[in-house]
Amino acid sequence: MAESWNWSTDSKLCFVTTGATAPFTALIEAVLTSSSLDALRENGFTHLLVQYGTAKDIFSRCCDVAQSRIVQEAGKPDIVIQGIDFNPEGLRAQFKLVQESKGLVISHAGSGSILEALRYQIPLVVVPNTALLDNHQEELAEAMERSNYLLRGDVRNLAPAIKKSEGFRVRMSQFPPITSGKHRETKSFAAIMDETMGFMD
Repeated sequence: MAESWNWSTDSKLCFVTTGATAPFTALIEAVLTSSSLDALRENGFTHLLVQYGTAKDIFSRCCDVAQSRIVQEAGKPDIVIQGIDFNPEGLRAQFKLVQESKGLVISHAGSGSILEALRYQIPLVVVPNTALLDNHQEELAEAMERSNYLLRGDVRNLAPAIKKSEGFRVRMSQFPPITSGKHRETKSFAAIMDETMGFMD
């Protein structure tokens, strides 16, 4: 992947994961706004990779608009934007590239994506889907942000969370490995979340 898009040792990647079966299309639109792209470039990001799932048409439309703006903004740092479909083999390669480039993950509030990013000790911005009827995603993001595991982003304005991500890198909490302590007994993401949110004895 990296070989095909002008990747070098100085490159810095922001990876956006939006979900597989029902992609969070508002997040795709949000990360490709001018304010989000400006925040990424201000933080030194050279590459943006969006996992769009089944929403390729939405990604392509937003990407075309973003690329047109970038071309017109002479004097600002360039940023390479690409997208990928859902990968049934997982996203380990992308997370590893983010880790190696000291980059950032912006994710929907799915437990699998959250856990994978935290295992790699990658700065993580989680964006709850406020269109859902319940607020469980919001509650989870707020609880984990209070514990310094991640930053909570707002789909209506992602730029503030992106700007905070570099400072967060040096103070983020070490996430417990899933095989440690009580997690060794349960090996469940639910156990980790219960402990984080204060539900475990």
